[in-house]
Amino acid sequence: MNLFIYAAAFLFCLDDSPFMFGTGYRPLSMIFILLYVLSNLPCLFRLTYKRLEFYILIFIMICLGISFAVSIMNHYRLTGSISAAQTIFAGLISYLAFKIFASHAKDHPEEYTKLLLWIVRGYGIAVFVGFLQFIYIYVSANGAIASLIHIFVERTDFITNSRIHFSFSEPSFISLHTNLLLLPAVIILKKKGLLTRTHKLIIGAFFFLALFALSVRLYIDLIIFILAYLFFTTNSRIFLRRGLTVLLAAGSAFALTYFIFVQNIFGLTSYHFYRMADLITNPSAAGSDISTQIRSTYTLIGFQSFADHPLTGYGLGNYHYAYVAHFGQIDPGLVGRAQELTDSLNDYNLHTYDMYARLASETGVLGIILVALLLWLVISVRSGNFSKMMIFLLAYSQLQFDSLSLIPLYFWLVMLQTDFIASLHIASETRHAASGINVSELKREILLR
Repeated sequence: MNLFIYAAAFLFCLDDSPFMFGTGYRPLSMIFILLYVLSNLPCLFRLTYKRLEFYILIFIMICLGISFAVSIMNHYRLTGSISAAQTIFAGLISYLAFKIFASHAKDHPEEYTKLLLWIVRGYGIAVFVGFLQFIYIYVSANGAIASLIHIFVERTDFITNSRIHFSFSEPSFISLHTNLLLLPAVIILKKKGLLTRTHKLIIGAFFFLALFALSVRLYIDLIIFILAYLFFTTNSRIFLRRGLTVLLAAGSAFALTYFIFVQNIFGLTSYHFYRMADLITNPSAAGSDISTQIRSTYTLIGFQSFADHPLTGYGLGNYHYAYVAHFGQIDPGLVGRAQELTDSLNDYNLHTYDMYARLASETGVLGIILVALLLWLVISVRSGNFSKMMIFLLAYSQLQFDSLSLIPLYFWLVMLQTDFIASLHIASETRHAASGINVSELKREILLR
């Protein structure tokens, strides 16, 4: 019974639900993921687990235990450690749910495509919310519209900053959805011939509205996705054709961006609009952008604080104490311009906005070992070019997000181990495969003859 996991996939786009506990990342789909696991409890004991999976679980529990010990010994508040434990538990539940699904779908590959179809359909909700935000910002700031939007998302960037952020926590999270869920699902469905006009309409509307998110991160990450796609999924014969297609698409996107941010055909006036317009017309200004400098500061301190406790770190969830210890090293001029840096001294759930910086600060060498184990879990599977692309994108995504409960992370840790994903080859098949005949089947037919 996969109803709960399909419902979860449909609701992946709601990652800041007013009905969920937590702070920056509150995915509503976690409820259905938990229900899916509870409804399949007997399956947990029948699943085949790799020895490496047991090692990783034990290692995570050891890291968590050490973190609590460090907090108690140093008289730290347990706020961060408890939050870390909760997010790790949520992540493990997600991993088990997707592993159960993969076992059910092992002999039924259509279940995978059905799951991907529900993911793409779910982004129709995001488009609906984004359209309402567009109406609120540029047509009528109506209280009834705001109330309707708040059924789907808690944050109010569309009110305070005049930025579309769909049903996500903030605009910078959009590329986590495009690069790890929406675009990979579209690529697979297109290969399987299951991409319909409705799906294309959802995708087109999504990316058009995303322009009004005024997010620099989105532009950078989409460029990274395109480059990764070209690098991993093309060969010398089709690179030129694919490259020209991408250039035409990029040219269209650039023209649209130029009209919106340089010509300002919509008459935008928000701070983030002028920030985007300035970065587009003067890219060298990126280094002096306040938002970029703030996040870079958090990340830099995360890596710098590794040297404070290289073996165990400050403990999971305790980045706050590393930040306080290194606050005096921040440029006073930047502190004077960015009040957020001072306010963060009282934030006991402070984020580095970079998983690698977080692990360096909070777990030391243990974190490096954990990353190596997780990488080996997925790269040890013999796989095609699509898997290699997703491993790269998954590793890259952690440069901008540091939640230990990120659902797409656990989704791909499981999916990359399945035959369905491992056997996928995108845009580089032989002539026989391109014409619909599998190469192995062709060889078998020749032998039989």
